[in-house]
Amino acid sequence: MAVQHVQEPGWSPTATMGTTLGQHAADNAISVGFPPGVNVWLDLEGINAGASAQAVSDYCSAWYTAVNNSGFVPGQYVGANAILDSRQLYDLPFEHYWQSESEVPPVAVRSYQMVQSFVGQPVNGIGIDRDITYIDDEGGVPQWLQPG
Repeated sequence: MAVQHVQEPGWSPTATMGTTLGQHAADNAISVGFPPGVNVWLDLEGINAGASAQAVSDYCSAWYTAVNNSGFVPGQYVGANAILDSRQLYDLPFEHYWQSESEVPPVAVRSYQMVQSFVGQPVNGIGIDRDITYIDDEGGVPQWLQPG
């Protein structure tokens, strides 16, 4: 699963940053051989509490455009301190949403296609999160890489 992680906690989003980081995400996906049509996920969390919802929306929309224009299907991972409420999340251009184990708002109308939960015991000595996929309320599902 290709996920572009965020800056350090307390970062401040801008549309310009969204375009730049979205292009980096797409370029990295291309460089490792991801085929067009699969999800590349934006990790949205840890935003500066003083950031406006409009700045977050502009960042997300710019990131979406850069990834989408490169042939991938943008997805939104919603983590703690994402700033946006339920309706603002839905109003973004994304059709694929992934809920972190943090307390986050639901995505209005659509809902989540993946939900993360904490796994207390390491698996083979490695700490993991459990992610379960769902069909969202509009019939959407995550777009996975599948063997040819």
